[in-house]
Amino acid sequence: MPKDKIPSYHQTHPPDLASIEALKLEGLQPAEGQTVAALFKLRNGDREHLCGLYRRGDAVPLQVKKPT
Repeated sequence: MPKDKIPSYHQTHPPDLASIEALKLEGLQPAEGQTVAALFKLRNGDREHLCGLYRRGDAVPLQVKKPT
């Protein structure tokens, strides 16, 4: 069964996509069941960082977990 190909971006990505960290800075989080829309690879010197990107338009307000 073929899997859908996930787009990937290097060094830059479209503004409608954001990492979880970027969403948190905007007070957002991925919606429940929201899948990664693309992969983002950033190279800085001899280091590489790979993360998932989510659609900002599908994100929901960040829910802060209360300590129990």
